[in-house]
Amino acid sequence: MRRFRQLIMMAIALCISAVAYAQGGGKVTVSGTVTDASNLPIIGASVTIDGTDQGVMTDIDGKYSIDAASTDVLTFSYIGYVSQSVAVGARTTIDVQLAEDTQALDEVVVTGYATQAKKDITGSVAVVSRDAIAEQPVSSFAEALQGRAAGVTITNAGGPAGDSQIRVRGVGSVNGSDPLIIVDGVQGVNISSVNPNDIESMQVLKDAAATAIYGARAANGVIIVTTKQGNKEGKVRVSYNGYLSLGVMANDGYNTLGAWDYMKAEEFSQWNQVNYRGANINTVGHDQFGSIKDGELKMPYTIVPAGLSKEEAMARWGSYEGMVADYDGNGAKSWALSSYYYIKEVLGGTEEEARAGTQWFDMVTQTAVTHNHELSINGGGSNGMYSISFGYLDREGTIKESGFERYSLRANSTFNAGKHVTFGLNMNTSVQKRVGEMGGQGDDSTFGRTYTMNMWVPAYNVGGEKAGSRGNGGRSQSALASIENARGDWSRNFRMQAAAFMEIKDPWIKGLSLKTQFAASLNGAWSRSFGEKTIAWNKEGTNYTSFSESGSWSFNWQWTNTASYKTTIADNHDLTVMIGTEALKNGIGRNLSAARNNYIFPADPNTWVIDNGDSATQTNSGGQGGINTMFGMFARADYSYKGKYLVTATFRRDASSRFAAKHRWGNFPSVSLGWRMSDESFLASAHDNWLDDLKLRAGYGTTGNSNIGNYNYANQYSNATQFLYGIAGQNSGANVGFSSSYIGDTEARWETVEMFNVGADLTAFRNRLTAGVDFYVKKTSDMLVPASWTTLAGTASKPNVNMGDMKNTGVDFQIGWRDKIGQFNYNISANASWYKNEVVRLGASDLYTSTRINQMSITTEGQPVGMFYGYVLDGIYTSVNDVINYGVVPYGVSDGVNSKTGNLIWHEDAANQVGHHRFKDLNGDGKINADDREMIGNPHPDVTGGVNIGLGWKNWDLSTYLYYSIGNDLYAHYKLYTDWGQLANVYTYDRLEKAWHPEQNPNGTMPMFVRGDTHAETNVSHTGYIQDGSYLRMQTLTLGYTLPKKWLNKINMSRIRFYAQLSNVFTITGYEGLDPEVYQGSDRSRGIDYGSYGMPRQYLFGVNIDF
Repeated sequence: MRRFRQLIMMAIALCISAVAYAQGGGKVTVSGTVTDASNLPIIGASVTIDGTDQGVMTDIDGKYSIDAASTDVLTFSYIGYVSQSVAVGARTTIDVQLAEDTQALDEVVVTGYATQAKKDITGSVAVVSRDAIAEQPVSSFAEALQGRAAGVTITNAGGPAGDSQIRVRGVGSVNGSDPLIIVDGVQGVNISSVNPNDIESMQVLKDAAATAIYGARAANGVIIVTTKQGNKEGKVRVSYNGYLSLGVMANDGYNTLGAWDYMKAEEFSQWNQVNYRGANINTVGHDQFGSIKDGELKMPYTIVPAGLSKEEAMARWGSYEGMVADYDGNGAKSWALSSYYYIKEVLGGTEEEARAGTQWFDMVTQTAVTHNHELSINGGGSNGMYSISFGYLDREGTIKESGFERYSLRANSTFNAGKHVTFGLNMNTSVQKRVGEMGGQGDDSTFGRTYTMNMWVPAYNVGGEKAGSRGNGGRSQSALASIENARGDWSRNFRMQAAAFMEIKDPWIKGLSLKTQFAASLNGAWSRSFGEKTIAWNKEGTNYTSFSESGSWSFNWQWTNTASYKTTIADNHDLTVMIGTEALKNGIGRNLSAARNNYIFPADPNTWVIDNGDSATQTNSGGQGGINTMFGMFARADYSYKGKYLVTATFRRDASSRFAAKHRWGNFPSVSLGWRMSDESFLASAHDNWLDDLKLRAGYGTTGNSNIGNYNYANQYSNATQFLYGIAGQNSGANVGFSSSYIGDTEARWETVEMFNVGADLTAFRNRLTAGVDFYVKKTSDMLVPASWTTLAGTASKPNVNMGDMKNTGVDFQIGWRDKIGQFNYNISANASWYKNEVVRLGASDLYTSTRINQMSITTEGQPVGMFYGYVLDGIYTSVNDVINYGVVPYGVSDGVNSKTGNLIWHEDAANQVGHHRFKDLNGDGKINADDREMIGNPHPDVTGGVNIGLGWKNWDLSTYLYYSIGNDLYAHYKLYTDWGQLANVYTYDRLEKAWHPEQNPNGTMPMFVRGDTHAETNVSHTGYIQDGSYLRMQTLTLGYTLPKKWLNKINMSRIRFYAQLSNVFTITGYEGLDPEVYQGSDRSRGIDYGSYGMPRQYLFGVNIDF
């Protein structure tokens, strides 16, 4: 098999690289044979001259011939073998024997307070090396991790700060499922503070056998990040990485009706009311566009006052200048034109532009400029090593007035104090500034406001101030007002993490290692926000300006001590034992805030100082951090017999201050087994020919979860006017005093997560092929859920109590192939993850998520977390007979009898149902009510994963990675406004085109178009909101070119690489929203899309320089 494969490889290689080299002056022909350790010829090995693009390949007998000068150096390479460089000198024959490259198997990774050879790991661990994420411009390591590790799901917010949600093997608890993030030994690091360019490697510990050593904080997986640590080569290496990018929105907004088309839609709506809803033509109308009783609707000249024609306006003010002179920003006289006349007469726009109206989406989006720079210095020698980097990122958001700026400094050092003692410091510091929208969800977000303000509303009123809801054309304020009001607002953060360590190796006993590490994180935050006087454009606005400022600081520390002993017994038995302790204290800190109103110079940020406001309006508050502590003791043993049979056992005992004393301690054991089948005699032939390594793994373990409030167990009190009667019993004059604000649960105990995992790892064909598969069952017991006590418990907040169980079952799979054919190399890898989530037990009550739509998602027993919940639509009522023959009392209609007529009330109401949605009677009782709701969508995907492809030819490299999610549903909450016209009555073209009409569109799938209709489908949760959220996205496409070595040698440089990248290249999806990658912070609200920021499309140009 091996011989046949090598023949095929050689044939392909010869077709690709049949190149003849001209013999230059001073060159001789060098020939020889390339063999492996068994003296068998290696077919298709690459032989190149260093510093040039000249090279040949070995033939079927492993022989080669190349013209080279005596000063040249030949490099011999082949996938799966260690490359070898040989100086030509005076020789004309050079035979080379290449050794097998076992680096992939011998790679050392960080797992549980220690390092371990990757080949000996018995738990489920995904390793993402620096090579996998190298030179991929991202703003956080979560973006770099997306699609690269099976079982890890990343959802990005799309905003400039790169905020993300990370889930390892799905949702583990209703109390949060964020994994524990450890950076250079510091736990709980904020991911935005880490410069992705500083990362050396990432390990994702996925099963309890791998995570149990971290105990109470590891229930949702552990991500260990190791940053660059310097080198022992005795050389100083300096490198610079930088890029410039332009980002644009990858979508065009919500396609809401233009100004003129909205007027025509309103006319259509009024005729529908008269012809099909029984309305009197004399009573239908619109504040701005008038009524069909007077003929065709007319575009008003003004919307404040409402509905004046130009003639009426001129009669009142004489001219536009007269209107401006009469303007007052107090709201009562804050006059505004319609956008049609504002664009046409004030801005001088065309008729087409005027009819289109105000393009809110375009007005608030921009081409975003990003530039990133990093300078790193690495060095060291036999006595120590160091790595220092300075980074700067300035990333504009594609929403105007938004951006993220970060300065970062990392300094890692390790020094040897003699033969046995090593000490060092790993430190990371970042200063961040956030401005404007960061990608949060909500109908009050900037994108939410693009679909809650009609296009017939102008951008500005006649006084030059923003226009908005004064003309009843939208909700509160416009998206433009939102971003302009945020101008000058910011939040700044300072974050520092540092870990000092000392290790003593072989002090008295060979193999003994003692290590202590003290880590601390210091965080500071300061923010300011100025609120404009909004009464001029917002009908619910304020008539004063306001300014608020807040600051806080926090300090956390951890102290970890370990002792490990490693020995080999009788040559075949390898044993490593470790014990340790760890203490943590979090939440030390304080915060304060202050605010005042009525600022005299609102346009000048230099005057935005608390003291410059009206002291009579001052408010302030302050508090301290929620301190919590934890102490743990742990032990671990790794045993290997001949490297073939592997056992790992861990035990951790943790205590947390978040529980009452009697339930404070928790025990978390684990055990895992490994069997290296490839070392068995029955696979000897395969091992010699193609099988490098085959290992089976199985593990079981438990971890804990304490993601609840710091004082869940304690009764808490507050001082306030809580009750309406005085302490002496009088019925007026309530007294300020202490009252119960929170009822504690002293019986609350740890959530316990049990996980069983079985898997296999494969490496074959000289490390060309790698593959791995895992099957797991994860059970969360005694899940802490909000208490569902009756009102008899009082008005105080209720605690979380142990009433829930949850189960996840899943499969992770990954596979990769890499190879080299002459000067062409390639690699491809893919991963896929499937999991099923189920709430097994929840206690007395279901958990709902409600917004303006009541109970839109539900967490209930027997179903996954956060299932979409509501009614099932069943087409459109097309006639009165259709209503009656359907045989079901419509939603909101009485099933009784009219006492005057003797007829069924819902029969008499049948005409009002025509053109509306039918709801399915799921329980068969003949009427639609709350009992007819069911699970209507699942936000959890069936499969997620990624595909990574890299190609290289000579000095060129091309890479891409794709990410996909299949089988998940999304809740298009924005349709509450764009389809059902809630609050602002803003509609899309799609809503109008799909509207059922007995004559014009009898096959329509949406209800008859009637503006402001308040029928059932407009205000309850139903399947009309549910869409398939599956998608495939090519996240990046990168083309790079590295300058030839012969050029670099002349300028004494090691490497210069230029590259261009396109991100968010394309997305294949059937979802109608802005972006199918919907970011939500809560798992119970996952998949609910109010108006996702959307990942921008970036055009990027960068350079990597090694001096």
